[in-house]
Amino acid sequence: MRNSTIIVKKKRCVNCGNIDYHFSKKMCKQCATIHSTQKRMEEFEDDSESFQNLVQDLDVVFSQYIRCKYADKEGMVECFTSGKKFHWTKIHNGHFIPRANLATRWMEHNCRPQSEHDNCFLSGNLEVYSKKLEQESTGIVEFLQTIARQVEKPTKDELKSLIIEYRSKLNQVKKKFLQG
Repeated sequence: MRNSTIIVKKKRCVNCGNIDYHFSKKMCKQCATIHSTQKRMEEFEDDSESFQNLVQDLDVVFSQYIRCKYADKEGMVECFTSGKKFHWTKIHNGHFIPRANLATRWMEHNCRPQSEHDNCFLSGNLEVYSKKLEQESTGIVEFLQTIARQVEKPTKDELKSLIIEYRSKLNQVKKKFLQG
């Protein structure tokens, strides 16, 4: 502060009441540091319920639900496109309309159990997938493609309610493993 005409005075800190130089927002250096640290920690705690974390949680629960829904009492499930049998923990949740589309990502009509080979290496084997979907329900492929053209981004509350819904459904479906 050389050659300055500004005279810095000690003032009362609004937080602790001590008389010191104001560092930030009318607080002394110690109180300002504590305040900014608390603010950063609150933001970090909020991050656990970020949109991305909720999407990941919902993906896990929804995938388990779809795979268990189509499993028998021993936990074996048939790949929708190849017909091969796998344990529900060794199979994927395949999507007809890709997961990038949030409008159909968690629609039960869009998802079926698929082997890793069909889902990953054959990119979902969509030709067979669409034929089998149409056999199950006529017009479903066109319906899903129409919905896929809609732009949708669910809110955090909608994601939370879907997580609760599918956790409940998953618990109901898993009961058949205990009975078998």
